[in-house]
Amino acid sequence: MAYVWDKSMTTGVPRIDAQHQELIQKLNGLLAAMKVRKGQEELVNLIGFLGEYVTKHFSDEEAEMERRKCPFAVTNKLAHQQFLRKFQSFKKRFETEGSTPSLILEVQKELGDWVVQHIKQIDTKLAVVVNEPVAT
Repeated sequence: MAYVWDKSMTTGVPRIDAQHQELIQKLNGLLAAMKVRKGQEELVNLIGFLGEYVTKHFSDEEAEMERRKCPFAVTNKLAHQQFLRKFQSFKKRFETEGSTPSLILEVQKELGDWVVQHIKQIDTKLAVVVNEPVAT
């Protein structure tokens, strides 16, 4: 099942929304590649790219929440740390097990579903503070 970005995921910050859309595309690409058992090297590259992308996106998003004094900034940062630990765990498992059917399902459930729910439940809280004056 492919993930789809929709308006319920809007944060009100175009750069963050664009990153979310790209993140969802990358997750979909990773899951599709794993399902057809693409070459190990290609999957390692995709996982590496996704890890770097997530790290940069989380940093950008956390900075935006801090800058705008979003009341969910700490919750967001803690959730990101949890995701990164989970992602690293899956990455290590992939490196030792390969793209097994059980790992594919876990990646979809634990990472893909997490991203969508996180965006809808936490990241969208940015929309509430976007129109407030930003402290400089």
